[in-house]
Amino acid sequence: MTGAPLDTDIAIETPEHIVFRHRVAGPARRCVAYFVDICICYGTFGVIAIFVGLLFIGAHAVGDEMSGLAGAGVGVLLLLAFCAEWVYFVAWEGFQGRSPGKRAANLHVVTIEGRPIGFREAALRNVLRAADILPIGYVVGVVTMLCTKRFQRLGDLVAGTMVVIEGRSLVRAQPIVLYPPATAEELAALPMVVRLDPDERAAIELFLRRKQTLGPAREHELAEMLVEPLGRRYDFSRRDPSRVLALLYELAMNAGRGDAPPSSRQSSPPGGPPSWR
Repeated sequence: MTGAPLDTDIAIETPEHIVFRHRVAGPARRCVAYFVDICICYGTFGVIAIFVGLLFIGAHAVGDEMSGLAGAGVGVLLLLAFCAEWVYFVAWEGFQGRSPGKRAANLHVVTIEGRPIGFREAALRNVLRAADILPIGYVVGVVTMLCTKRFQRLGDLVAGTMVVIEGRSLVRAQPIVLYPPATAEELAALPMVVRLDPDERAAIELFLRRKQTLGPAREHELAEMLVEPLGRRYDFSRRDPSRVLALLYELAMNAGRGDAPPSSRQSSPPGGPPSWR
């Protein structure tokens, strides 16, 4: 089975050790969604502006007594322009987590913890759009997206949000089972207590779930990259970095549990959950 690209998947684990995977949306797909939204916003604005403009011309034709109506028409256009640029995105994302353009592109805005966003997050990420658009054509926003693993622009970084592909998100992952079970020799070479931060757990889990789709050279390269900082922290040798990552993940995920880890209670992996050597 072919997996999704390793560098665009984000794994989020709940306190109950349930893992949800999200496929983050890149700049190209988000650009398409933004173009659709702009067409909707300014297409609607253009139609209304034509009617208001006709009213404005008619007011001048009637005489000076109608100049007040013409001024009101200009005020309405300015208000509509403000709503098209700011209120539109905040309202849609605050209520539904996505604008019509994002719906068309199958995108959804969520927090970095994978939860639905509220009006606070929607307002923050859209107010910062003024900075993302600088100096022209969203150069700052695109560069920021390319420099972050979740493709976050400045507004997303401040609001703590990310844009994910809806059809490939919120997929409950099967638990990972270590197989064959850890031996006494392997455990003796590792620390008794292993603590991983959320980013480390997510990176290791993505690797373990994708390693069968990688070639041997790529697997070894990624495993070395992931295990290197952990080796410096815990001071252990790593003859087989893939196996070490699986062992560290097992120790970290089962830390503090009263019962034995799954791998020590069974001699073979169950039919469903993936297992790693």
